[in-house]
Amino acid sequence: MNKDIKKKKRNSIPFRLNALFLAVFLAFSVLVLRLGVVQVIDGEDYAKAANAKKKQTTQLASPRGIITDSTGKVLVGNKAELAIAFIRKPNMQSDQILSIAKKLSKIIFVDEKRVTFRDKADYYLLTRFKKLDTAYKKYLKPSEIKQYSDSTDPKKQAIAYNLMAKRVTVDDVKSIKPEEMKVLAIKHELDQAQELTPHIVAKGLTEKQMATIGEHLDEFDGTIETTVDSTRTYPNGYAFYLGQVKDIPEEKIDGFEAKGYNRNDKVGVSYLESQYESYLRGLPTTLTFPMKNNKLVGAPKREEGSRGDDLQLTINMDLQKKVNSIVRNQLGKDGARNEAYAVVMNPKTGAILALGGAKRDGSGKIVDASSGTVGSQFQMGSAVKGATVLTGYQHNAVPSSIYDMPIKIKGTNPFRSWTTSIGTIDAEHALMKSSNVFMGTIAGNMAGFRITPAGGQYSARVPAVTEPRFRKAVEDLRQGYSEFGLGTRTGIDIPQSQEATGYSGGMPDNSGVIMYFSIGQFDTYTPLQLGQYVSTIANGGYRVAPHFLQSVHEPSQDGSKLGNTIYSYKTKVLNTIPNTKDQFDTVQHGFYLVTQPGGTASMLGLGSNAKYKIAAKTGTAQVNTNTGLENLTLASYAPYNNPEVAVAVVVPNVYSGHPNSAIALKIYQAYDDIYHYTNK
Repeated sequence: MNKDIKKKKRNSIPFRLNALFLAVFLAFSVLVLRLGVVQVIDGEDYAKAANAKKKQTTQLASPRGIITDSTGKVLVGNKAELAIAFIRKPNMQSDQILSIAKKLSKIIFVDEKRVTFRDKADYYLLTRFKKLDTAYKKYLKPSEIKQYSDSTDPKKQAIAYNLMAKRVTVDDVKSIKPEEMKVLAIKHELDQAQELTPHIVAKGLTEKQMATIGEHLDEFDGTIETTVDSTRTYPNGYAFYLGQVKDIPEEKIDGFEAKGYNRNDKVGVSYLESQYESYLRGLPTTLTFPMKNNKLVGAPKREEGSRGDDLQLTINMDLQKKVNSIVRNQLGKDGARNEAYAVVMNPKTGAILALGGAKRDGSGKIVDASSGTVGSQFQMGSAVKGATVLTGYQHNAVPSSIYDMPIKIKGTNPFRSWTTSIGTIDAEHALMKSSNVFMGTIAGNMAGFRITPAGGQYSARVPAVTEPRFRKAVEDLRQGYSEFGLGTRTGIDIPQSQEATGYSGGMPDNSGVIMYFSIGQFDTYTPLQLGQYVSTIANGGYRVAPHFLQSVHEPSQDGSKLGNTIYSYKTKVLNTIPNTKDQFDTVQHGFYLVTQPGGTASMLGLGSNAKYKIAAKTGTAQVNTNTGLENLTLASYAPYNNPEVAVAVVVPNVYSGHPNSAIALKIYQAYDDIYHYTNK
């Protein structure tokens, strides 16, 4: 039995050894495999990480791309100035920065106006005392020296220094000589720099100055770089939609840094400069510093950047200038009092051709207010009736014809049309004559009104505002308007925060208010929304996004023309209107009749104006019944049979006259002078 046990033990030993060898083999195999992964697959990443520790990079901003109008006229250019930038290396001391300032003072001049008293105090302490201990003894109490300056805590040492700097007197700094002030002015600029973030010290330098600095770059140990600093110029005048370039907003710094920006870079902060920042921003010049013992050493390797891409807009600057002039000149004429706005766009593509606005400021001076075309909102009055009719068709609420007479709801004033003796009308002629009663009937039919003749007027029995059908009618009407762009975002290519969406009046507290809603006297809309709405009618039911961008181009070496096209804007259809062609034909013809004899804007189609073939809808919104002030509006397009331009006009707070039609007519004349559409 013992022999059997021994035999079994002898037999199990080789098995255990084999198992051990196998385990060791597998372990080594895993190690070899992992080593292969590290070397082959992850090797490049590890190499990059290792190299990153041996070098440090920063960048200098390059000029932004230019912006032109549709004909190539420069709207936004760059003024380039020769400049030098300071790159503060980590842990640089004040005496090192002072040394750089002294060297630069022999070559450049920096205005002394920005030098503060604190700058002078710091300079005084740095240059008048060989050791800070001596300064501490002069300006600090023994207890303060013991509490702060003798401490090894950097925070306490900073407290000690600040106490000392605050106690430097005016008499003390009087010892700073004029030639030292030149140095101090430069040092002030150098002190503004953050670590490894290039800071422009001086610009507008001469080629001789730049050459001298270039000859001495080695003396600055990579802290001074020559560059070109550019600022935006506006050869054809500034327009709000171009936007502005400024410092990165504080709340957005982290996001921009994550995209590779320096904290002190200039970026587009509004409108098109912001919307197309990724195109306009130049490719920065990269500066790569070698490192030794975790310190930056020597001058950086420089990889030149390039100017940003160029934008071509849909704006026609010749037309834009004429529209600006037309709107400004109309103030004070034909009832226009304090402000007016105009939108000109292509109804088929959404291309914005011009946006104009003007108003009187508190002193009575006329100033530009064109941003109000996208940022201000108004009751538009009857100009929205085309959307009322088409929305009514969607809900089977449009009567074939009615006799126009006031609608009376018990306990309220009669709801009546502005024009009397309209007679029997259908949808087309309701638009032509601007019948409020016809539109009120559409809204009433949607809401469940029971409207019956009652001796020279209609009597209306109306549901409560809490009734589901009434509430649905309000919601359906508002939804119908939004399908045309009224009361909703237009899709324009600017930051959303800079476009107003209009004001929703919510749910009426009186049933009869829905009739006023149907004639544009409840919710408010922007002039641009009015332009999008009439464009949707003009093109037969496609709501297209308004846009400024036409194309993006590579920077060209030849300043007289744009470079290769990178991107061309494609028309964006946001939604289509679910009406039949016949229904659109009805509304379009009704708009055309508005400009014919008997229409509310017949001046647009009479005599020599007939050649413009304008279709339009006028609007009047009573904004103050006590003073009689009204908003006068016009939504229009031309030519009627093949629309290529839409014009929307808003003239708020008017007593009388027809400034809306007068402005529109002059715009069509200006458009024809440029595009010659009446000769096609």
